[in-house]
Amino acid sequence: MAEETGERNERMFRTGFGLADVVSAALIYLGVFQGLPSRYWPIDGAAVVVIALFAGAGVGLLGQASWAPRVAWVASAVSLSLGILLVATLALTASFLSGIYGPVGRGGALILSLVAALAIPYLIVLPAAQLLWIGPFGRAKAAAPAALPQAVSSGS
Repeated sequence: MAEETGERNERMFRTGFGLADVVSAALIYLGVFQGLPSRYWPIDGAAVVVIALFAGAGVGLLGQASWAPRVAWVASAVSLSLGILLVATLALTASFLSGIYGPVGRGGALILSLVAALAIPYLIVLPAAQLLWIGPFGRAKAAAPAALPQAVSSGS
């Protein structure tokens, strides 16, 4: 019974993270390629990588593919790294604008702060939770141990 519950929980987590990965890929596409007014190759390149990794991980997790946890781990690690870099850059830029340009800069700082707040759930929280669920890279999910055979005693 416990093994059945563990398998059901595993499927629920795979499905939940798979859906979250696919939604994140779509939101990153919208935010970068539809929301930004101009193209800048480092941003576009990073976005393409993250979108491809999240989409691949999401489809793999939803399809219960054996390779999906590894792709999800890579997607989460890359996204977490880029997310922390993005939020730190936005925070530094917001503080610079606010300090240098006074009231006008505070408006720009507010916009950058809102962008950072919108990025945190998808580029930091979700990847961190997914990394905790997957565990260390290369570690296979531990299956519930099968019933151990009883030791045969040599009588006496």
